[in-house]
Amino acid sequence: MIVLVSFSAVSLMLTSVAPDYNAIHIYPLIYCIPILLVALWFPQKGVWVTGLLVAGFALIQAYLSVLGVTIDVVMTGLHIALFFWVFGATTLFSRSSRLTASRCRQILGDTHDTKFLCDPQTLRLLCVSKRCADILGYTPQDLIGLPAEMFWADEGDKAWFIEEMKREGYIGNAETTFRTQNGDARAVLLSCRALVPENLFECTVVDVGSLEAEHNSLIRSNERLTELIQQSNDIFFIQDATGCILHFSWLRASEHGIIPGDLVGRGVDALLPPDLARRHMEWVQAVILEQMSAQYDLDLAIAGVRHTFSVTLAPYAGADGSLIGVVGSARDSSEIRRQRIACRQMAWEVDQWKGLVATLSHELRTPLQPLIGYLEMLVENPEHYGLARETEKFLATCLACAGQERAVVERMVALSLLTMDPIELAVQDMPLRRLVDSVISDGAYDREAQFYNEIPESTHIWGDRDRLYLAVESLISNAVKYNEPPKKVWIRYAESNDNHYIMVCDNGIGIPKDSIDAIFGSFYIGDPGKQDPEGDRIGLGLPIAEGYIRLHGGEITVTSAVGEGSTFTIKLPKEA
Repeated sequence: MIVLVSFSAVSLMLTSVAPDYNAIHIYPLIYCIPILLVALWFPQKGVWVTGLLVAGFALIQAYLSVLGVTIDVVMTGLHIALFFWVFGATTLFSRSSRLTASRCRQILGDTHDTKFLCDPQTLRLLCVSKRCADILGYTPQDLIGLPAEMFWADEGDKAWFIEEMKREGYIGNAETTFRTQNGDARAVLLSCRALVPENLFECTVVDVGSLEAEHNSLIRSNERLTELIQQSNDIFFIQDATGCILHFSWLRASEHGIIPGDLVGRGVDALLPPDLARRHMEWVQAVILEQMSAQYDLDLAIAGVRHTFSVTLAPYAGADGSLIGVVGSARDSSEIRRQRIACRQMAWEVDQWKGLVATLSHELRTPLQPLIGYLEMLVENPEHYGLARETEKFLATCLACAGQERAVVERMVALSLLTMDPIELAVQDMPLRRLVDSVISDGAYDREAQFYNEIPESTHIWGDRDRLYLAVESLISNAVKYNEPPKKVWIRYAESNDNHYIMVCDNGIGIPKDSIDAIFGSFYIGDPGKQDPEGDRIGLGLPIAEGYIRLHGGEITVTSAVGEGSTFTIKLPKEA
């Protein structure tokens, strides 16, 4: 619409200034552009747009004539006739079903409906939505040009469809059977209508099989809900207006000598003492009368132990909408108090573990520091200390092992603190491409692999720079090390309305499908023989990276094929 308005305005402005620039014979051709576009894009409104353009053209010509400009009346009339001829010829041409389908293809391709367009004469498919193609087991491109009649499993249904569309031009929710690409029969509901101006049949398909699957899924969900109710520590019950128990379930009923089945059909006094039963029924009657939910606390002694139940009641209606009684639940809040005490105990134990981790990290680091320092002195200057070459080799091996142990300790401490300690993020705005470039250059990864950083320069994200740096470094390090020449790594970026997506892709050895879920586990090593003496392959990099990304509210996912490479994707929410 913006394009049409722009060309129309340009055409009218050129008409008004054409005499000043000796462009009288050229400017009428500009009018053909908006007329062509409106005839192709909006044929039903084309005559109005063409009429407005012609009226504007004629008014400007008349105005120029009043100002003294010489206007050729015959040429003006021929131009007006030309405009209407262009509109008429284009409209007639645009009635081609294939051309109309091309206009609808983008809209139909993006729709969530299961639709297709076909030619009325040949019934060949001209445009198919993705959901419709999925039902038939094809891709939308594969279906273009195929006759729709080839999908009917029943010849009688096909003949009826053709006859009905010729006679009525409309079919509503007709039950039929389509045959998919692999030969399976698929029950569907078919609705079609004739688009007369566009010379097309528009058909909508509803997969009855999927409706049955949704129904079965609903039944399974109901069964799972029933299982959850039966396994819950809460009491669930249904009573009618007289107080008769219609349903009762409690996982711990047997512990207290209660048989739920024996309570069904009896009053609440079979479960509660008379005073508590009378009080409960007062609440039941109030809920039924006011048709509003209510909640109250009930103190009950069970096996000599006092329990406080928080009881919730709500009106319960039948399938026909009539009020039957109440549905309720009772939660043992005394049990909740015991759970809170257990949580406090657990918190104390966690604090003890934190202290233990801090102590262990200190005790492990302390002897390693002087050991590594002395070994580095000996290895860097063996001649000064009179070391033989063989002794130098042994000491270098010891230094590498000590370095590996230090890396293990550092990452174990980082992972322990990540899982136990709340971490405050220093959130800031940062350029993403520059962050990735610094990871590559600081680690000298570009010496081992060829990198393609495809992140736009203008891309900025919010987050804790240090922790995002470590997360990206872990993925880039894996992409380089679990690779074979020629090593190539691509860093890509995409975004949606809510999230950033940072992708690290490689052409490496790939990850077996049965190992993808395990790679984020602590100390996972795909091939123990490839453990890095520098300590970078101790199986802690990915768990730490995933932990830092989860702190930002995101996640890391991976797709991989053995021998083809892997793609790790960091999803970060835009709202920090």
